[in-house]
Amino acid sequence: MSADPSMLPLVAILGPTASGKSSLAIALAERLGGEVIACDSTQVYRGFDIGTAKPSTAERRTIPHHMIDLVAPAEVFTAGEYRKRALEVLADLRRRNLLPIFTVGTGLYFRALMEGLADAPTRSEQLRARFNAIGVKRGCAYLHKILRRLDASSAARISPHDQQKLVRALEVRLLAGKPLTELHRAGRQGLQGYAAFKIG
Repeated sequence: MSADPSMLPLVAILGPTASGKSSLAIALAERLGGEVIACDSTQVYRGFDIGTAKPSTAERRTIPHHMIDLVAPAEVFTAGEYRKRALEVLADLRRRNLLPIFTVGTGLYFRALMEGLADAPTRSEQLRARFNAIGVKRGCAYLHKILRRLDASSAARISPHDQQKLVRALEVRLLAGKPLTELHRAGRQGLQGYAAFKIG
């Protein structure tokens, strides 16, 4: 934790599904005057209750929980959307002088919150469908070959077998007109005003 008095504390409990993150978060929230913020890519979906270790209704009545059951299963929910909504929750907790306690099951969402995101274009379902069809027809290696021509540094970082990341890199390259790596280098705005205490 930072010694800077202007920095507010933020607790992040990290670990795999069913490792006890929620129980520890509730205990800390009761003791330290906080509320729980789920940081999990499946708990944001309504109806995804099996296999996600979503806190029970009784647990949620004891201590308020945020970022659970936000969207329908058919909706797309991105790291960027998570960050936007989590910032709103943090602002509310700050106003009420409560400690934010994150239960982190999805590292990407937590990194998006803490480190910010590159100013990349939003998804294009049309482009994704096109690239995914190419991947099915010609294989991931072909997508990787296209990416090597358009963005060699991203191709060097992405496995030739990771179709999801290949499609996103190609999508960004075409929509932004510049390589994904260039967008990442341009810098990101991380979370300001908080000192994170991580428990893993």
